[in-house]
Amino acid sequence: MVLRRSSRSTTVALAVTLVAALSACRSSTDAPNAVPVPQTEGRPPPVDPASVKANELGVVPVLMYHRLTPTPKAEYDRTPDDFRAELLRLYDSGYRPVHARELVAGTIDLPAGMSPVVLTFDDSTVSQYRLAPDGTVVPDTAVGILLEFSAAHPDFRPAATLYVNGNPFEARAGTAELKDLVERGFELGAHTLTHQNLARTDAENVQKELVEGLRVITRAIPDLKVTTMALPFGGAPVERELAHTGAWDGQSYTFDGIFLVGAEPAPSPFSAAFDPLRIPRIRSAGLDAGGKANFGSAFWLDSLDKRPERRYVSDGNVEQVSFPRAEQAKLGAGAAGMANPY
Repeated sequence: MVLRRSSRSTTVALAVTLVAALSACRSSTDAPNAVPVPQTEGRPPPVDPASVKANELGVVPVLMYHRLTPTPKAEYDRTPDDFRAELLRLYDSGYRPVHARELVAGTIDLPAGMSPVVLTFDDSTVSQYRLAPDGTVVPDTAVGILLEFSAAHPDFRPAATLYVNGNPFEARAGTAELKDLVERGFELGAHTLTHQNLARTDAENVQKELVEGLRVITRAIPDLKVTTMALPFGGAPVERELAHTGAWDGQSYTFDGIFLVGAEPAPSPFSAAFDPLRIPRIRSAGLDAGGKANFGSAFWLDSLDKRPERRYVSDGNVEQVSFPRAEQAKLGAGAAGMANPY
């Protein structure tokens, strides 16, 4: 297996120690809960990073969705056609989906010249996903639309991260639904049991909400490790560390990545600016009624189209982190061993 990239200094240090062993045996044991990187067999030959203007220190849009509805009534609502149009825009602009955990771990594996985007869905609503009586995904749900789009555009992986609450997709126990999502390659993340604003409750209840929310997932899929969480309302606990790690009723939890509510693209996981416990997201939204910016997805995608040098652009090589030499100062210390400036 090829050596995984990671934004975490401890992982990089371990990787340096293991290089000789990896070369000898061509295999390794991934770090716990790591996202495997595909074998190099069958991959396109390496390209000159400069030829695709690779910049793996650029920013990554993490888009935040809530409800899809034909009749939007709130600022977080989007229509199914809005979602289809946004997927097409992302595709045409060279974005390809990765999971939240892949951003956090620095295991972004995309063809040269492509840019990552993370699609996140909060609150586990039936507009995002539900199964028809015959076991198929309802077509006008977000997951149904994403699967349909991917079938028509096979190089656009149907990858998304769904942050679930206590009654996911109104399926009560939700066992069949959660298993189905994971089997289809989707990621599940934590979002508390009752959509509790963690900034407005005490430390014990913060931990209770997170543990009981996790149990909803692990009752359905006992072996699943949930590595990321999204803060309801963007509200962090007064003891902020409790969003990252804690324990209640004999069960502990630790999240590698914590996602906020707003309101700008996320730094690259290889950037010194990247904080895995404070990852910004962008609300999926068009321009306002007057055609003005509202700092939603339309604004930021327009902005990155106008300044493409700000985007994360893959070099297609998972063993190195490529970027223009002028960007060197942005490199995080943990990625120094894989740096490939040009």
